[in-house]
Amino acid sequence: MNIKWTEFIKVGAAVAVLCSTAAALIDGTPHDLSAVAGGSACSFCHTPHGALAGTPLWSRKLSTAVYDIYRSSSLQANVGQPTGSSKLCLSCHDGTVALAETLSGGAGGTYIAPGKDNLGTDLSDDHPISFVYSTALSTEDVQIRPPSMLPEQLRLDRSRELQCTTCHDPHDNRHGDFLVMSNHRSSMCRACHDLSGWIPSSHES
Repeated sequence: MNIKWTEFIKVGAAVAVLCSTAAALIDGTPHDLSAVAGGSACSFCHTPHGALAGTPLWSRKLSTAVYDIYRSSSLQANVGQPTGSSKLCLSCHDGTVALAETLSGGAGGTYIAPGKDNLGTDLSDDHPISFVYSTALSTEDVQIRPPSMLPEQLRLDRSRELQCTTCHDPHDNRHGDFLVMSNHRSSMCRACHDLSGWIPSSHES
């Protein structure tokens, strides 16, 4: 058999395993939108053909909204409009794109329901996203741990930016709220935020 075809088959098999694992973890969670996607847990967000370039086979239309982003006098990070995987998340969670709107021509239908899952376009009261999490940032803000100290579950993207997917895994809800790790006693928060005096204080409970 041609070597290229052998490698192609291996890659295809690996992708199939990953997809089946992700689908199994999604089943029965709030991200199980198979009823909307015609019976498939994957096809609500993904498509094997005609996907948005540079994405994980993304099938949904992206929001064109301009967001009111988080700002604070104590924030050293340079936070701009959402980028990368955060834009994919917001294609549902900002409530501006109908659930049935896809790149293949789907349109109309319902929108994500009002509530905590619908962030809207005002992100000023949400954790900042889409900023470079660098050693320089942790040097400037001593209450932020350097990237080298983050646990492996908290992953930055290829541009070294912190995104929604740093803290959330849309395919795995084992920790609740699709968190990538347990946040018992704020353990996930404290993986990034090194707050002096926190552990012996009454707030650490």
